[in-house]
Amino acid sequence: MQTILHALINHSPLLYFTQSLWRDEAFSILFSERSISSFLHVTFEPPLFYFLLHFWMKLFGNSEIAARSLSLFAFTCTTAIVIYWAEKLFRKHWLSWYLPLFFFLNPTLLYYAFEIRAYAWYVLFTVLSLYAYSEKKWKLYTISTVLGLYTHTYMVIVPAVQALHYLLTHKKIFIPFHWKKYIHEPFVQAIACITLLYGPWLIKVMLEFGRLKESWYFPVDLHLIYSVLGNVFLGYEGTPWYLWGTTAILSAILLGIFSYALKESSTRTRNSLFFLLIMVPLITVIGISFYKPLFVNRYVIPVTIAQVFLIVFALQNIHNKIVQKIFAACLLLFVIGFNIWYPDKHAKLDIRTPVLEVNSIMSKQDVILVETPLLFFETIYYSKDRSRVYLYNPSGSAFPWFVGDAIFSNNQMVSEIPTYPIRAFIIKPDGTYEMAYNVPIAQQSTQKSTINK
Repeated sequence: MQTILHALINHSPLLYFTQSLWRDEAFSILFSERSISSFLHVTFEPPLFYFLLHFWMKLFGNSEIAARSLSLFAFTCTTAIVIYWAEKLFRKHWLSWYLPLFFFLNPTLLYYAFEIRAYAWYVLFTVLSLYAYSEKKWKLYTISTVLGLYTHTYMVIVPAVQALHYLLTHKKIFIPFHWKKYIHEPFVQAIACITLLYGPWLIKVMLEFGRLKESWYFPVDLHLIYSVLGNVFLGYEGTPWYLWGTTAILSAILLGIFSYALKESSTRTRNSLFFLLIMVPLITVIGISFYKPLFVNRYVIPVTIAQVFLIVFALQNIHNKIVQKIFAACLLLFVIGFNIWYPDKHAKLDIRTPVLEVNSIMSKQDVILVETPLLFFETIYYSKDRSRVYLYNPSGSAFPWFVGDAIFSNNQMVSEIPTYPIRAFIIKPDGTYEMAYNVPIAQQSTQKSTINK
């Protein structure tokens, strides 16, 4: 039974629910434990998710499962919206249950459904905004879009694409110099209201933009361009390395599917919104990234949402029922198979195990030193005494702002190993650790004993 449970966890998306926290997740918890007024001072990131996580943890605690459940709750709500929307789109057709299932099983969306970050809520407000826009529910559209903008900065791509789609599909309305006519358009009023409500935070983001001179974003290359559609659909970011060719092939297949979804004139207006939501953000962000890297798969997660919908709309355009069902079954089996095969290859570095081991052997006077900022916050999270965790920085280099300087203090940084009887347990970049201390003699020689993970 234990073997079966181990296999189920390690070879399914349940791994994402139970694995060790990684840097950004630990930051989310540590930052959300602070006072709510501090959430307004983080660089670039809107505050809504931290507000939600702050009160969620007050109710359910700050354990890994409790904190990750907030994202899972958002994704569950999103799936419920997709179920309702699919019934309106397809009525009693079997695609009305296929769309929510295909949405729920998408590898990218499922991965971020378990992460203690804003992405599951970003997905929720994107889907709600798309639904409201499609159904012309302008109050709901305004509310969901504003909430989305205060959840993730890249949410701006959603109303931007919707505005483009509206212009392309309402050409006769927008006659030059008829400004009074524009003012009475419900969509224009909604966009004006959204701009007004989001304006203060947008100004803050623009004032902080100069900090992007120091960034972790990776530059784009031809591998990314050829593979981007497949990468975004599967959540592939380069690990394992040998999938680049596969995602390039998948990208070509997806491009064909998306083009086929535009075949029928009766659904082209509806489907073109999702086509634009795929192509416009990717072309724009990748194009800018040749000058200033800005592309990250998860930041453009609305593209993944649009891909899921457009694939199902393409299935709707297949008139041969047998071919339609065979193709649908192949797509479903593909994502299920990928969700079984991929999780252990997409796992985060296990910091929980070494830190818990250190907790069990360190004394009250010992300290934990972390050699890299990239493992600092998760080490603090798992440590039994957070006040005794320090960044070991003998070079005196500045703490990278993009790692999370909002919760870092220079008091948490040391440049020397302590003198015995205080021992230092040093967390290495590969997740191992060693014990070290200075001997209290004139030579100040250093003795080290290494304990492998």
